[in-house]
Amino acid sequence: MSEIIHTTAAAPAVAPQKKRTRSPLNQGQLRELTKTESVVLAAQDPDHAAALDKRDISAEFVAGVKTDVDAARAKAGGVLQHSTAAQSATAMEATTADALLAALHEVQKAAKQRYSRTNRIALKDYLVGNPLNGNRRNLQQTSQLILAKTAADDLPGFTPAKIRTAATLRQSWMNALATQADELKATQNARAELKAMLKSIADRRVEIHLAADAEWPHTDEAHAGIRREFGLSPKRPFKI
Repeated sequence: MSEIIHTTAAAPAVAPQKKRTRSPLNQGQLRELTKTESVVLAAQDPDHAAALDKRDISAEFVAGVKTDVDAARAKAGGVLQHSTAAQSATAMEATTADALLAALHEVQKAAKQRYSRTNRIALKDYLVGNPLNGNRRNLQQTSQLILAKTAADDLPGFTPAKIRTAATLRQSWMNALATQADELKATQNARAELKAMLKSIADRRVEIHLAADAEWPHTDEAHAGIRREFGLSPKRPFKI
C-alpha cells in the first residue's frame, strides 16, 4: 500500500501595508476651501448670476468670497512655513545645545586639570559635579557663568580664540531658542487668523447656498443639475 502524504498549502504572503503619511496641511480646511471654490464658480456662471443678484448675492459679493478663499490658501501656506521653520529651529536648538554642552564639559576638564590637586574649592566656580542642563533656563545660567569664569581665568588649552568659539556656540543656541519661540508664536497666530478667515468664508458660502436653494428649489426636478453645481442635494432642501 502506497503511503499517502498530506501537504498543507502555504498561506499566501501578506503584502505589507503602506504607512499613511499625514499631510502637514489641514485636509478638512482644504476641503472647505475647495467646496467654496465650486460654489463660487457656479455663482459666477452668467446663467445664474442675475438670479442670485436679485437675492442679494451680487457679483461683488461672490468675487469677495473668491478673493478671501485665495487669501486663506495663502494663509494656510504661511501656517505650514512657520510650522516648518519652528521644527527646524527646534532641531537646531538641540544640535547647538549638544555642542555647547560639549564645550562646557571641556572647560570643566581643563578646570580639573588646573585645580583638582591644588584647589578643589575652585572647581565649584565651574560647577564640576553639578548638572549643566536639565532645562533651558538652567543651561542659559550655567553656560553664562562658566564661560564668564573661563574668560577671566587661565585654563590649560583655552586660548582667547577658543573662548570666543565657545561663546559663539552659546549665542547660536540662544538664537535658535529665540527663532523657535518666534516661529511657534507665528504659527499659532497664523492658525488663529486662518480659522477666522474660514469662518467668514463658510458663513458667506452658506448665504450663497440659501439663495440658490430658494431660487432653484428641490421640488422641481428640472433644477437638479443646477443644484448639483451649487453642491446642493437635488432631492432635499439645504439645511444649515
